Amino acid sequence: MAHHAGGAHRLLDRPRAYDRLQRLLGGRAARRRLIAEFLRPWDGAKLLDAGCGTGLLLEYLPSGVEYVGFDFNPRYIEEARKRHAGRGTFYCAAVGTEPDTIADGSFDLFVAKSFLHHLDDADAHHLLATARRALRPGGIFFSSDAVRHEGQALIARILAALDRGRNVRTSEEYAALVAEHFETMETWLLTDLLPIPYSHFVVRAEKSALLR
Repeated sequence: MAHHAGGAHRLLDRPRAYDRLQRLLGGRAARRRLIAEFLRPWDGAKLLDAGCGTGLLLEYLPSGVEYVGFDFNPRYIEEARKRHAGRGTFYCAAVGTEPDTIADGSFDLFVAKSFLHHLDDADAHHLLATARRALRPGGIFFSSDAVRHEGQALIARILAALDRGRNVRTSEEYAALVAEHFETMETWLLTDLLPIPYSHFVVRAEKSALLR
């Protein structure tokens, strides 16, 4: 998986700088809405958070959710373990080196928030195949990513181009990736998730309950 350097990008590798930017951009309200309207977790669900960062998602989940997260950035994982000790399990791992314990068919929800646009097609397919294996029949794959689309505001297009992720796709391209791994899928194109002009493509896909 390719990651860009650059001063601003390196700065965001620091947990507190990353979290501060999230707050400034309205990330708290956006995360709360994504979880309530689209992910819709429930008490007792077992959730795997791919590209979990510092574990921010965990702060907005029902207390009964069993949470596991992984991220390639050791600084993020160290911060997540400190911040959420006893609440979640965190692994330092990249796509392609996931711990064997996550692919056991026991997860109800697999989250890849703001992650697919950091992956090229090969790594994205690997992640989606991992999600399918990790999910039980009837389990849900969820993603939300920066997107390019017709009629997009110029500033939103520019901001997407400046994102650390180098693989911002069109709605159709994201949907095509997910469709190769999951039987049913709902999608949404959101242009009002943040208080700044920005577009997100949200996917909620289900692994067929009939397949074992």
